Amino acid sequence: MGYSDGRVHRGRVRLWHTDDGWGVVDSPDFGDPIWVHYSTVDPRSKGVLAGGFRQLRVGDAVELTVERAEQDEFHLRALWINSIEGDGDEGSSRQ
Repeated sequence: MGYSDGRVHRGRVRLWHTDDGWGVVDSPDFGDPIWVHYSTVDPRSKGVLAGGFRQLRVGDAVELTVERAEQDEFHLRALWINSIEGDGDEGSSRQ
């Protein structure tokens, strides 16, 4: 496992592969994109559907913790992620 600063960062979902359960988030705190696996989506997140299926949507604002790690061509990987905005309700946040 790589280094994690333990801080919660903000970002936005750039890409999400629902069938494969992974995606990419961009954050102004990092120069590289962040790889995200569905298992790191907080179970209380807006990204959890009926039956516990976890997903994110392209354009969603998120908060996340990140570690430095080699995952495919990515150098950053999410440890935890929570959707705080999406589904057309721009400006709302979830605590």
